[in-house]
Amino acid sequence: MSFHSASSARGAAASTWRCVQCTQVFGVEQEAGAVGGMEDSAMLEESWLDVSASTIGAGSPVKGTPCSGAHAQLDQRRKIRELASELIAPTHPLCEGCTEKLMAELKAARDQAEKERRIYTAELDRLNKELGDKAGGIGGGGGEVARRAEADDAEEEALVATLAALEGEKGGLRRKMGELELRAGALDEERDRYWREYNDLQIRLRASDRESLRRKIEATALQLEALNTTNVLNDAFHISHTDVFGTINGFRLGSVTSQPVEWDEINAAWGQTALLLQTLASNSDFTFPTYRVVPLGSFSRIIRRDDDRQVMDLFCQSDIGISRLFGYGSFDKGMAAFIDCVRALQDHVRSQDPSFSPPYRIADHKIEELSVKLQFNTYDKWTKALKYMLTNIKWLVASSLSRRA
Repeated sequence: MSFHSASSARGAAASTWRCVQCTQVFGVEQEAGAVGGMEDSAMLEESWLDVSASTIGAGSPVKGTPCSGAHAQLDQRRKIRELASELIAPTHPLCEGCTEKLMAELKAARDQAEKERRIYTAELDRLNKELGDKAGGIGGGGGEVARRAEADDAEEEALVATLAALEGEKGGLRRKMGELELRAGALDEERDRYWREYNDLQIRLRASDRESLRRKIEATALQLEALNTTNVLNDAFHISHTDVFGTINGFRLGSVTSQPVEWDEINAAWGQTALLLQTLASNSDFTFPTYRVVPLGSFSRIIRRDDDRQVMDLFCQSDIGISRLFGYGSFDKGMAAFIDCVRALQDHVRSQDPSFSPPYRIADHKIEELSVKLQFNTYDKWTKALKYMLTNIKWLVASSLSRRA
C-alpha cells in the first residue's frame, strides 16, 4: 500500500501525511537536540508500514535501528499496528486519534479474551476435579469394580455363547423350515392330484349313476306300461273255454250229457264268478239296485235288497230226479237274479262308455234266448247260456281295463 507526503524531500524539517482511516492530514516535525535528522527520518520511515501483507518482513520496509527511547516507542506502536493489521481491516498510515481508537478496541478485545480464558479455566478445573473424584472412587472400590467387571465379562461370554447357540438353532430351524416347505409343496401337489382324481371319479360315477338311473327309469316305465296294460282281474279270474264249457280259473261252469261235471266243480265256478262280478261292481263304484251278491266260494248266495229273508243259492247239492221235477227252486232263482245283476252292470258301463257293446244280449233270465235256469231246460242249452254269460263278463273285465288306462 502506498502512502502520501506533502513534500518530496525527506530531509525537510516537517512532513505531512493523510490518514487512511479518517483521511485527516497530519504532519511529523523533527525536534532539535533529540535525535539526528537522519535518525528521526529513518524511525518515521519504519513507522509507516505496509500492513496489507499477511506476515512481517515480506514486502515490509523495516530496517534495523539503534535502541533508543523514541525508537522503542515507535517500534511498540509499529508492532501494535502490525497486530491490528492482522485482526482489523484498516491499513496504514493512521493518525493519532485513529491509533488511540484502535488501541481501545484492541484492549476491549483483550478483556473479552481474558474473560473467556477465565471461564474456560474454571470449567477445566471443575472437570479435573470431577475426574479426580471419580479416580479416587475407583481407587477406593477397585476390588468391587474388578469383580463387577469380571461378572460382566462372564455374563457377556455367556450371552455370546447363548447367542451363538441361538444362531445355530436358528440355522437349524431355517433348514427344517426349508425341508417342511418342500414337503408342504409335495403335499399340496399330492392333494391337488387327489382332488383331480376324486373329481374325475365323481364325474364317472355320476355319469354311471345317470346311466344306471336312466336304465332304471326305462325299466320302470316298461314295467309301468306292462302294469297299465295288465288287468289283475284277468290274472285273478282267468276266463276261457274248453270245448262247449265256459271256464273260470279252470273250473267248468255247466255240464253236458256227453261230459257230465261234478256239482262241486260247478259250485266252485259259480263262487269264482260271483266274486268277479262283485269286484267289477266295486271297481266301478256301482251298487246293484235289486240284489246283493254274497261271494262265499262254493256256497255263494244272492240276497234281495228289499227283503233280507229272500236268500237265493248259487250252488246245488245234487242232481236227483226230484230236484229236476220241481225245478231246482232256490238255485234257479239265484241264477236268474245273477244274470239280472250282470245286465245291470252292463247298462252302467254302457252309460259311461257308449262304445261298450258286449256280444250277447240279456233279457229277463235269458241270454240270446237261452235260459240260465235248469227247469224245463237241457244241460246243453244251460251250459251254452252260462258260456255266453262268462263271455259278457270277460268283456266287462276288458272294459274296466280300458277305462283305467
